[in-house]
Amino acid sequence: MTVKMETCMKTDWLYSRVMTYRLLSEMLQRRPTLSKLIEWRKEAGRIRILSGQTNPLIHMLENIPLTNIIQYAYNECVQYDQLFLEQRLPHRPRAAEYLPGAQERWSYEATLNSIYARAGIAFKKMDQETDDHIGIELEFMSLLAERMAESEGNVLEQNAMIQAQTDFLEHYLLPWVPSFCRELNEAAEHDLYQMWAETASAYLIEDLYNLRVYAAEQHLLR
Repeated sequence: MTVKMETCMKTDWLYSRVMTYRLLSEMLQRRPTLSKLIEWRKEAGRIRILSGQTNPLIHMLENIPLTNIIQYAYNECVQYDQLFLEQRLPHRPRAAEYLPGAQERWSYEATLNSIYARAGIAFKKMDQETDDHIGIELEFMSLLAERMAESEGNVLEQNAMIQAQTDFLEHYLLPWVPSFCRELNEAAEHDLYQMWAETASAYLIEDLYNLRVYAAEQHLLR
């Protein structure tokens, strides 16, 4: 979705971003249990309504058949375990796996720690995720997006949040996440993670563009 920001849709779009990043983050940090699938199914509907758009992942989640959702959840939990616990992927879902050397990995992680600290954010990690885990990086984007949504009307805060998000997308997510998504799409045998990979890669690129459109229309980032 590329958007020209109308006043009536601006707030909805801001909060749809929060929910989209949160959904993308959770889906790679949590097993797709029955309760989680039902939660994600509802969340997908809210995102579609707020954003006025859909995408392959949102469409698939909204159309999970309730008649056999218990078996569906079991099958997807098996797939999750195969991909992320048994490590059938060529690389683990973290940025360091895509950096060429130990020095680059150390520098990346040190910089991430500094970025999170400056933002005043500490993550509650359920499964010992590293700071460069894709779920943590996407969760960070959801938190920045939430601050931006809640600061609507505060030009200085909005400007700072847009700058932080565009920088993080350009320098921390987009350099490696599309490669990870290609690997996930090839390794996954089920639609759930194939659609996640297709949607996440496209959404990051689209969101960076939309942030710049929003900034230009709000006369920010000057």
